[in-house]
Amino acid sequence: ETLTLLWSVIVSIYCVGGMMGCLCSGYLAAKYGKKKCLLFNDVVLIIATLHTGFSRRAKSFEMILVGRFLEGIGAGIHINAHVQYAGEISPKKLRGFVNVTCSVFLALGKAVARILGLRDLLGTEDMWNVLLSFSGFVALIQLIFLPFFPESPPYLLLQKGDKDGCLKAMKQLWGEGNYHTEFDDLMKEKAVTKGTKIMNVLEVLKEPSVYPQLSTMLLLLLSLQLCGLSAV
Repeated sequence: ETLTLLWSVIVSIYCVGGMMGCLCSGYLAAKYGKKKCLLFNDVVLIIATLHTGFSRRAKSFEMILVGRFLEGIGAGIHINAHVQYAGEISPKKLRGFVNVTCSVFLALGKAVARILGLRDLLGTEDMWNVLLSFSGFVALIQLIFLPFFPESPPYLLLQKGDKDGCLKAMKQLWGEGNYHTEFDDLMKEKAVTKGTKIMNVLEVLKEPSVYPQLSTMLLLLLSLQLCGLSAV
């Protein structure tokens, strides 16, 4: 019974960390930018990987517990900040496509993880710690290459008021060209959102103007949960 309780806590602590990461991701992304938020998240995932990777050698379930909790926080931050950053740095004609691919690759990642967890692959007594450390390897790749990308243009203009930095980021991301139309759209958005504060979860649920967007996101996420992936 003690062992069952212990492993149940180790499994569920990931969701607790994910909830905390989701709740603070909006504040972190607005204050420090999506790029810095993702870099911070990569560091958290690498630290979590070290905990889970060395837990078997140290024979410490506490290290697994801490590592799973940190991985949950990292996943909660990443699933929000990454979607925002990927959408904001994409060209306008590809923005919707890129936003949808985030959900597709999320489901694909779950499927790949379940395949790697089979007993014929990494789901063995000798390799389970390698399986739990796999996310740290992906985070390390992003930590190496992400600094070469600029901050998202909407954040630079709407949050920082850096017009020159915004235009420079557009040219770096999309190549040389005339982006005055996109810049004017951002300026209009800045004028509309001027003076509005960042809402928390309860305030969003009470705001009727976001119900269509909220319903669309809930329908998409619920569809992913009901597509049969969990049963597989």
